[in-house]
Amino acid sequence: MSNFNNTVAVITGAANGIGKSLAIALADVGARVAIADVNLSRATELAEALGPKVRAYRCDVTERSQIEALAEGVINDFGQINYVFANAGVAVPGSILATDPAEFDWLLDVNIRGVFSTIQVFVPLLMKSAEAKQAAHFIITGSENSFGISNTGPSSAYTMTKQASLALAETLRRDLAESAVAVSIFCPGLVDTKLYDARRTRQDRYGGESAMPQEYAERASAAMAQGQDPGVTAALCLAGVANDEFLIITDPKIREFSGKRNTEINHALDIVDTRLANWMTKQ
Repeated sequence: MSNFNNTVAVITGAANGIGKSLAIALADVGARVAIADVNLSRATELAEALGPKVRAYRCDVTERSQIEALAEGVINDFGQINYVFANAGVAVPGSILATDPAEFDWLLDVNIRGVFSTIQVFVPLLMKSAEAKQAAHFIITGSENSFGISNTGPSSAYTMTKQASLALAETLRRDLAESAVAVSIFCPGLVDTKLYDARRTRQDRYGGESAMPQEYAERASAAMAQGQDPGVTAALCLAGVANDEFLIITDPKIREFSGKRNTEINHALDIVDTRLANWMTKQ
């Protein structure tokens, strides 16, 4: 069971949404927090509100050099790193056929390559913390979409990236099995955030910043408001991290669709059992 007091936590995508709530929750339990976000002014505003144990850093996770600069800055400022929350993520709605190729690249670069780079840069530092008998934990923000096709409407490319994030977490856990670095994947359900408005921070090479038309924004905001309070989501996440859980699920509604894949896998395995048995009898 982890004690967060006086540990150092790094959170990417921390200036809004779930990342912001994680930063607030960690600061409340005495952690020193590095708030990393592509929007430095928003990160700085939050850091100043949370007090002297919290600092802001600009970090675009699609740029590995910025992740490296973030790690160097946190070590220089805090002297250690104990928890890394690879939380930065973006989403766009629509089917695979309707997804713009530039936005597909954006989703891949933020949600998957960004996590990959964050792993490669920060895990060696966590291993040093573990060797020093300090807390060392890497947490990936997945989604209800990590477990199947959610009921919240088609965001097909986003769903693909979040299922890939589960594979990243599972393989990282295997790769670090001989170390003292813990790995978790945190999978919230629908949360009351502005994830729907991710294009406001979209980089130029992926299409540039774009505000959602007011009518659609109001509709999306109303839909997201039906989700879990992000403060509750963050508290449930930290409870799972403190307990060294690998799968941290924060919304029981995920049961409504997550079992479908297991049912299909078991059905396919039953079919292959029969086919192999029939094949063997013919030999």
